[in-house]
Amino acid sequence: MLNLMEVQPGQVIQLKDGTTAEVVENIGDGIWLKARNASGDEDLVFCEDIAGLLESCDGGDDA
Repeated sequence: MLNLMEVQPGQVIQLKDGTTAEVVENIGDGIWLKARNASGDEDLVFCEDIAGLLESCDGGDDA
């Protein structure tokens, strides 16, 4: 299970409808993420609509 409290801006999420979105902001409530889809639109994404985490846009270097 994905812990939304640990998701960071720049990471990419896979939605249950098959689309992907880049996380713009973690609202910090463990339920909602603000994300940008492929067309550039930003919207809130509900936890139940998220299938999983794909990758980090910054290469994943947290050092």
